[in-house]
Amino acid sequence: MPTSKYFDRFPPFPADLPVLPLEKISLEALKDSKKDEAERLFEACQKMGFFLLDLKGSTQGTALLQDAEGMFELTTQLSTLGHETLKSYTYMPPDFTRYKGIGSLKTDYGNVDYIHAYSLSQDEVLGNTSHSRLHPDAISTDKQQLRRFIEHAHAVLDEILAKLDICLGIEPQTLEALSPLDQESDSIVRLLWSPAQTHPNYDCISFGGHTDLGTMTLLFNIAGGLQVLPAGCENIKEKWRYIKPEPGCAVVNVGDTLVEWTGGLLRSSLHRVVTAPGDQATVQRESVAYLVRAKRTASLQRLKGGIIPPLLPGEEDETRTVDEWSEWRSRQIMLGHLKPETRGGRNK
Repeated sequence: MPTSKYFDRFPPFPADLPVLPLEKISLEALKDSKKDEAERLFEACQKMGFFLLDLKGSTQGTALLQDAEGMFELTTQLSTLGHETLKSYTYMPPDFTRYKGIGSLKTDYGNVDYIHAYSLSQDEVLGNTSHSRLHPDAISTDKQQLRRFIEHAHAVLDEILAKLDICLGIEPQTLEALSPLDQESDSIVRLLWSPAQTHPNYDCISFGGHTDLGTMTLLFNIAGGLQVLPAGCENIKEKWRYIKPEPGCAVVNVGDTLVEWTGGLLRSSLHRVVTAPGDQATVQRESVAYLVRAKRTASLQRLKGGIIPPLLPGEEDETRTVDEWSEWRSRQIMLGHLKPETRGGRNK
């Protein structure tokens, strides 16, 4: 999450809410190759699939925090554009980049969502593709800022993936090579905002329960509302747990692709967004996410070596590319043939 000055603009996070106890992993300690920090990271990716990444005390982390603040300013600018203006940038499936308005998606219990989102293709920002989309002036004139955010966020996630290589016992740079910055992918930056509520509806699900399809997600938010359903818990309101935002930290979570590559060793947890708690609901809720997906040519085939479990007798190795599998899985969920649920990992 951004620095304390941003948190000072919001009412405090209520003290009496059920909060998920997340490991706080220091980026600086990971960069210093501290073994115990890498082991805590690995355990968090197995048990929760979520952790807080402490960016304070790191030059790299400080730069990313500053970039994130710029992304929040951009989100605020987008939120002030009129409905008709934003609607002219609405995404056109199968391309899901650009604008998604409130009420366009179904949530867990058949109601509609309560969140605006503007998704930007990493390939377009970095020039990995010749395909260009029309964007609002606020985005078109700020491509350099977007580029810096992507480059810094990707470098930070590469530090994490490098430590996971070591903990898994596989060749160095294996995971990094599957999601490189300079090759085409479906990686995106997503800017999200939910309007302030005069009379908050705390039963409102702003964005329904899901797992992230990609490799890893790095999230910045200030107001609460992000919830995770702990593994093995029944999907009822009382079982969901909030993630409490902390200044100087980002939330990182494992995606489904990383679960597949590691034979289920790591965990991709079911999560959702609800109305910001307490008085925070009376202020516009904003968040910035960087969702890393594998390069388009990457195979979903399970990685070999180290502690990654080999295929059992009768099991067949995956032959689809990550893109083919992701498209299939998304379609199956939309048709109701698959339900979003926590995948992989361990509970002890």
